[in-house]
Amino acid sequence: MEDCFNYDSVPLNYLHCLNPDCERSESCLRHLVTLHVPQSVKSIVTVNPANYPMDAGQCPYFRSTVKLRYAWGISTLFDNIPYKKALLLKGMIRTLFPKPTYYRILHKERGLSPAEQAEIAGLFAQACITETPAFDSYTEEYAWDGYHVPKAINSL
Repeated sequence: MEDCFNYDSVPLNYLHCLNPDCERSESCLRHLVTLHVPQSVKSIVTVNPANYPMDAGQCPYFRSTVKLRYAWGISTLFDNIPYKKALLLKGMIRTLFPKPTYYRILHKERGLSPAEQAEIAGLFAQACITETPAFDSYTEEYAWDGYHVPKAINSL
């Protein structure tokens, strides 16, 4: 069990798992959050025990406790790239995200998932830039449901 788990980072109405007999519970995020529910939380959303799968390896509710590396900020992304290529890349990156999302990323209000970082690296390759994209900073975050992208954290 992780010692410094912050329950405040758990998304609202995140599905918890109360199955103590699951062989994968040690590496399941849904079980980890259940172990850290503070007393001040009056209720939680849980998996119905009638839906616990017979084979833990096939559990549709399982989420890994392995943290992913999220990137924050793109203010220095184009610093070492020739101006014309930087303009081209900036335009290509802006098309990946809606305008408000792009500006939230630019101002470190929203992190970039590993998949989004790979998309940006692909654009670099497409523009014949051999340099690996370097973002302003990085954090390790849980992938809550595979779609959750963390919002700004005070420790950045």
